[in-house]
Formats: sequence, C-alpha cells, structure tokens
Amino acid sequence: MAKETERCFMQYHWPGNVRELKNVIERAMILENEEYILNKHLPPEMTDPYRIPVKNAGNTVIRIPPGGIDIEQVEMELIKQALEITNGNQTRAAKKLNLTRDALRYRMQKFNLIPHK
Repeated sequence: MAKETERCFMQYHWPGNVRELKNVIERAMILENEEYILNKHLPPEMTDPYRIPVKNAGNTVIRIPPGGIDIEQVEMELIKQALEITNGNQTRAAKKLNLTRDALRYRMQKFNLIPHK
C-alpha cells in the first residue's frame, strides 16, 4: 500500500467499522490489477477531504467550496426547499429536515419565513 493511501486509511472515520474496511480492501483488490492499493482505487469519500456525506441521502454529498460557505444561507435554503416539497406543511417539512416542528418554526422565524395569515 502506498504511503499516501495508508494515510487515507488512517484518517478516514470508518462509519461502517471493520466491515467497511474489509469491503474497501476487497473491492480494490478485485477490481484493480496493480500490485499496490493506491488512492485511485479508494472510494472518493476517503480521498477528498472536502466531501461531507449526508446521512440517509444515498450518494448525496455536500462539498464545501474552497472559498467557504455561508451556513445561514444554506440552512435557509434547505428550509425553503423542505417547505416547498411539502406544500408548506410544517410538520412534514420538519420531518424531512430531522427537526421537531417547533425547531423548524424557530428557524423559520429566524429567517423571516413565517407565512402571513
């Protein structure tokens, strides 16, 4: 294993523990015909420090741009999207964001997103 690849193995957080480690090594050995495991044989989440996996979202990955990001803007946009896809139903929107309805309403007030009656 190349030193750079070894570093990737050591720095990765291994959410799947030993089973995930075993699968990564087996995949690299089966699919590649090289003598050593190299970074190019590893899944992208192991080699790209800017990739942030999103729980329960399949292969969805959030990438932080090199210039940074306004987390408040991201939060507001996610709330808007959740409300849009649930036709404004706050309870369902909160579930989509893994929040309580009260937590969603707090954030809606914070961003002035409370609908007018």
